[in-house]
Amino acid sequence: MSEVDLNNLKPLDVKKSKGKFKIFTNGSTIQGTALQPYLGKPLGINIDKILSVYPSEDGIGTMIHAEKNQSTWKVLEEYDVVIARINE
Repeated sequence: MSEVDLNNLKPLDVKKSKGKFKIFTNGSTIQGTALQPYLGKPLGINIDKILSVYPSEDGIGTMIHAEKNQSTWKVLEEYDVVIARINE
């Protein structure tokens, strides 16, 4: 597995979809290593479990938080793109 160029990250070209799972571009990183196996890969999220959506604290992408503290995901898509995709 090759290293990811952190200066050249782009969201995936995701097609419009129906159903409760929406695809986003994973923006999560593993601290302390150059190997980033999840970064930039597709991430399917069950939109029935989303509690909140907010801009990422570091200014790159958006955070999606699940109900009952199940998970928080960082995606590379901007906030308005995430909201639009959830509401497709």
